[in-house]
Amino acid sequence: MKVPIDWLKELVNFRAGADQLAEMLTMGGLETIVLPDDILEVDVLPNRSDCWSIRGIAREVSALTKFKLKTRKSRIKEGRKKIGGAVKVIVRDKDLCPRYMARVIENVRIVDSPDWLKKRLEQVGLRSINNVVDVTNYLLHEIGQPMHAFDAALVKDRQIIVRRANPEEKVVTLDGKEHVLGSEMLVIADPEKAIAVAGTMGCANTEVGADTRTVILESAYFNPVSIHKTSKLLKTRTESSIRFEHGVDWQAVEEALDRGAALIAELGRGEVLKGKIDVIGKERKSKVIELRTERVKQLLGADIPPGDISSILNRLGFAVKKNDNKKFKIVVPSFRIMDIEREIDLIEEIARIWGYGRIETTMPDTAFAGKSPDKEDLFRSRVREVMVGCGLNEVQTNNMLGPKDYERTGLSADRAVKISNPLTIEMSMMRTHLLPGLFNVLVHNQNRQIENIFIFEIGKVFRQSGEKLPEEKWHLAGAVTGSPFMSALDKGQADYFFIKGILENLLGDLGVELPKMMESGSFLVQPGKGGEVQGLGLLGALHPDIQRGYELDKPVLVFEIDLDALYKLMPREIRYRQLPKFPSVSRDISMFIPTELEHQMIVDMIRKTGGDLIEDVFPFDKYKDSIAYRIVYRQADRTLTEEEVNARHQSIVQALTSKLMVRIR
Repeated sequence: MKVPIDWLKELVNFRAGADQLAEMLTMGGLETIVLPDDILEVDVLPNRSDCWSIRGIAREVSALTKFKLKTRKSRIKEGRKKIGGAVKVIVRDKDLCPRYMARVIENVRIVDSPDWLKKRLEQVGLRSINNVVDVTNYLLHEIGQPMHAFDAALVKDRQIIVRRANPEEKVVTLDGKEHVLGSEMLVIADPEKAIAVAGTMGCANTEVGADTRTVILESAYFNPVSIHKTSKLLKTRTESSIRFEHGVDWQAVEEALDRGAALIAELGRGEVLKGKIDVIGKERKSKVIELRTERVKQLLGADIPPGDISSILNRLGFAVKKNDNKKFKIVVPSFRIMDIEREIDLIEEIARIWGYGRIETTMPDTAFAGKSPDKEDLFRSRVREVMVGCGLNEVQTNNMLGPKDYERTGLSADRAVKISNPLTIEMSMMRTHLLPGLFNVLVHNQNRQIENIFIFEIGKVFRQSGEKLPEEKWHLAGAVTGSPFMSALDKGQADYFFIKGILENLLGDLGVELPKMMESGSFLVQPGKGGEVQGLGLLGALHPDIQRGYELDKPVLVFEIDLDALYKLMPREIRYRQLPKFPSVSRDISMFIPTELEHQMIVDMIRKTGGDLIEDVFPFDKYKDSIAYRIVYRQADRTLTEEEVNARHQSIVQALTSKLMVRIR
C-alpha cells in the first residue's frame, strides 16, 4: 500500500525522515520501503486489517514516535428535508451484511475534483473520475472504509435491497465486464435488478455521471469470508474487496459515511438530507482481555515498567483499565477486533513497539524438572561431531524413494514400506537404506562441477516387520569421492583405508573396540574392495555397476552403519588409562600376501605370537599385493631390551611365513 509522507503528516506530526520512518515501521512489523517523491510502500500483513489505510499507518507511527494522533471530526450540515421518503433500505441477509448505512445528497453538481484531491489520488495510484467518486476513493484510502455512490434517479423506486444473487444472475460492472453471479454472492439491488456486487464493485446501470443530481451514498460492513469468496470466484480484486475481506472497522462505517456526505456536499454544492439510515443485524460487542505484567516479563525476558505498557497500548488505540501494577483490563478497539484475541496478542504488540532490539539476548531455559536429556539423542549428536571432525558434510535426504532407486542399487524392495497415496512414483516407498539418497546427492553435486564430495547422513530407515507398524532404525551412512586434501597441489584420492579410518575414529571416540572385519559379500561394494563390520554394517568402494547406473565419473567410497546396534556396543562408562611411562619400540614387516588372505587373520596371528609385548598393529603402506605392517612393542613396568624385541619379532615373522604362507620382502 502506498502512503504519501505529506498525507501522513496531516494525521501525525512526526519529525523523522522518510528513510528513518521506513526503518521504524519495518522494525515494528510492517516492511516498508521508500519510493520516489517521498512515498512509502508498506507491505501490510494479512492479519493487520487496521493498516489498510493512511490513518492505520499514522496510528503505528504515533505509537513508534510518541507523537499524538490527530482526529478529524466530520462537520456535516444537514438540510431541513428528511431522508425518510428519499430512500428505503431492506437487508434480507444480515449474516452477510451485519450493518448497512446510507445518506442522500440532493442537488449535486458533478464536476472535476479540486487539484488537492486529484493529487492525493494520484499519489496512491488512482486516477480522478469526478468529485463524487473521488471522495469515496479518498476516504477509502484515508480511513480504510470503502463506500459506493449511486445515481438515485437510476435506482427503481429509490429502494435498496441487500440480498443474495439469483442463480445465473448477470451484471455489468463499472469496468465494463459482464459477470455471472451465484447464489452464494451478496448483491445490492433495487426491486428490478442488481446495482452492485457487494463489497467488490458497483454496476454500470447506476453509475454517477454528468447528469446525476441526487446521490445515494452507502457505507456498510460485509462478511469478510463472503467478500473473499465472491472476489475469488469473479476473479476481480479491487481496493474495496481487499479491505472488506480483511475486515473493516465497525465504527468507521458511520464516520466515513458522514465525512463522505459532507465532502460531496461541499465539492458538489449539494444538500445533505436530514438523518441517515442504519440497518444493524447484530451489534458488535467490545472485547476485554486481561493482561498480566508478570506474563509480559516471563515471555519477553524484559522488565517493562507498567507505565510503559499502558502508554504503548494507549498509543495503539487500546483502552487501558488498571486494576493494580500486576494486571490490566484491556479494551480492544473495534479496528483491532479481527486480530487481537488473547493475552499473547497484546504482549506481541508491546514487544514490537517497545523494540525487539531492547530485549536482552538470553538462552531459553528448556530444562524440564526431573527430566534428563535423551541418551540416544546425545549419542547421535556425538556421532555427528565425529563425522564433521573427519571432514564430512552433513546432508538430509528424503525418507522416500522410488522403484528406480532400488533398481539402480540392486537393493531388494520386498521389505520396503509402500506408501498408499504417494505424491509421485519417485516417492512411493520408504527407504530401507540411506545410501541411495546419498548417491542422488553425489549426482546433484557432480552435475554442478563439484569434484571433491565428502558427505554423511544420520537418519531413519524403515522395513516391514510383519506387525501393524514398520520397523524403524537409526542408520549412519557416508559417501566420499575425490581428494580429501585441501591443497590444490595434492591430487590424492580417497580410498578404502580413508573410509576405514573414519569408522575407526568413530569407534575409538565412542570407546568401542573395532569388531571383526570380513570381506563383504554385499552387491553395494566392489568385490575385494569392501569390508563388513560384523554386526554393524559395511564399507568399501562402490560397485562399478552401481557407479555406472548413477553416471558417477570418479570412484566412490561408501559406508553404512546401524547406529542402534553401535549404541548397544558402546560402554556405559569409559575408563581412562594413565599414559605409559616407558618407551615403545617399533618394527616393520613388509610382505607379499596371498589373494585369499584377510587382513584380520594377519593381525590376529601377530598378536597371538607377540603376546603381551604387542601394544598395536596396523598397516601403513600398500603397493599392489604387498602390504607393510608396523608392530609396536611395549611393557608397562619396564623398558624393553633390543634382544627380547628382536627375538619376539623373529618369532612373528616365522609364524607368518609358515602358517599364513606370506612372503617377506
